[in-house]
Amino acid sequence: SCPTTRTGTAMQISVQAAGADHDALVAKNWKKQWLANGREESGITADQMDKMLAYIKAARSDLCHQSFVAVSPSGAVVGSAACQLWSGPAPQFDGDKAGTVWGVFVEPEHRRRGVATRLMQAVIKHWTSIGCQRGVLLCASEEARRVYERLGFGPGHMLLLELQPSDAAAPAPSSVTLETAHGAEADAHVLRHLRAKHLEERAPGASRWAGEELPERAAAFVKGARERLEYAVCMARDATGAVVGCASSNVWEGPGSNNHSWQTLIKLGVVWGLHVDREQRERDAVAAALLEHVVARWRETGCTKGFVMAASDAEAALFRRAGFEAHNAMTIELGRAPSPTSPIDLLRATAEAEADFVASLRASGAALAQQVPASRLALLRLPPPPMG
Repeated sequence: SCPTTRTGTAMQISVQAAGADHDALVAKNWKKQWLANGREESGITADQMDKMLAYIKAARSDLCHQSFVAVSPSGAVVGSAACQLWSGPAPQFDGDKAGTVWGVFVEPEHRRRGVATRLMQAVIKHWTSIGCQRGVLLCASEEARRVYERLGFGPGHMLLLELQPSDAAAPAPSSVTLETAHGAEADAHVLRHLRAKHLEERAPGASRWAGEELPERAAAFVKGARERLEYAVCMARDATGAVVGCASSNVWEGPGSNNHSWQTLIKLGVVWGLHVDREQRERDAVAAALLEHVVARWRETGCTKGFVMAASDAEAALFRRAGFEAHNAMTIELGRAPSPTSPIDLLRATAEAEADFVASLRASGAALAQQVPASRLALLRLPPPPMG
């Protein structure tokens, strides 16, 4: 079960955990955020509200969804944020829980006053309370990026590829041939390569997990993805016809602006489970060819971007060589003890102290404190005295 998160403050703007009675407001604020970022209302599907409300209801049941609202002294809601467990547009392969956040929105007249920072602080506390080791997000604007960076978010293994028209994919190495499969006949090959990939990249104890839990989780995800997410698998066969490599692909399903079921301007293709047998000659070249094959399929099916959550530094390097970058994807590590020498922890502690300082100034009622942007008020805070 998902623990209950409680948060609030006596400062001028309070941040409160919200229930289902605020779901419509969260959905409407997502639409406001979409329009504020310069996108056309015509890009939103007619049934966006119904689909988003159904998504939130399901996420509250299955993914520990929690919304937060920022409330003014008059009782008006001036901002909101929605967060939950990251379910991923791919099957989850281990117990490394991640949280995600979406729909972070503050009304224009209340921006640059630390409201978004305090909403995100509540989100991070909720992630921690439900056992997340890290948080992941796709930021919607440069202004939002600055808020997240001050809290300790930065680039990680979540990578994106901007899809542009290009020449045909380079030919595969002569040692293999590539093919695309859509039916269940490929599932056994996908499972074998997923198990091998997991055992190669994960910590001790992976053998038991890969044998007991991976088949069930992977099969359930693939079944659903085949039904509604344009699932396909690219396979590499050697000269004998044996499948020596696999890469699975589907479209994004998840919260925020990248869900193509409630908007029509962005369609993310997702790649996961990329693996080539260790014994395969030209292993890296075969992996690169599989990835190119997947990217070509994304273009054919109208995707505007590609997405991957790389499993390791080595895999992230492979994707970066293919043109993937962090872009607006950001992550934060949560599942470790804070360190006074960690730049990430220092940034997070500074952001929290600055937000509390600005809130206390505004709570004093001073007219100037209400007019000056939060970023400038934070400059008035004295640094802590030196140690020793």
